[in-house]
Amino acid sequence: MIYKAVAIWFLLLVSAVPALAVTEEEIFSNLNCPDKEGCIMIVIDCTCPSSLEIKDKVRAMLDQGLSEKKIYDKLMAEYGKGVLATPPKEGFDWIVWLALPAGVIVGGVVVYKISRKRMDENEEFELEYEKFLQEKEKNE
Repeated sequence: MIYKAVAIWFLLLVSAVPALAVTEEEIFSNLNCPDKEGCIMIVIDCTCPSSLEIKDKVRAMLDQGLSEKKIYDKLMAEYGKGVLATPPKEGFDWIVWLALPAGVIVGGVVVYKISRKRMDENEEFELEYEKFLQEKEKNE
């Protein structure tokens, strides 16, 4: 019974390892082409010589057993933060991740406030009619 439990546990662990391993496609899809000529493609889709070079470097780093974070750190040290397709969620770069949702929320609040202050045509008519009736009562 214990042997079966150990065997099942071992099989689960062995089958989980490939799911935890990072693939080169995942890394390539998170990198910008470092080409100085103005290429704006993602490495996985780009065929520039500099893109092919970075693919070779990533493959070599994966063969050395480096983690995804260490690979990104080495590439940022060599090419700068611009090599990352998405900015890291740390330090000053958090502003990029927070600016859009904050802008949408602020914009929504502004639109809501303005729309609540504006009167539609029916409300304007009712207000003017009430003023008219009040003036009519005063004059009588």
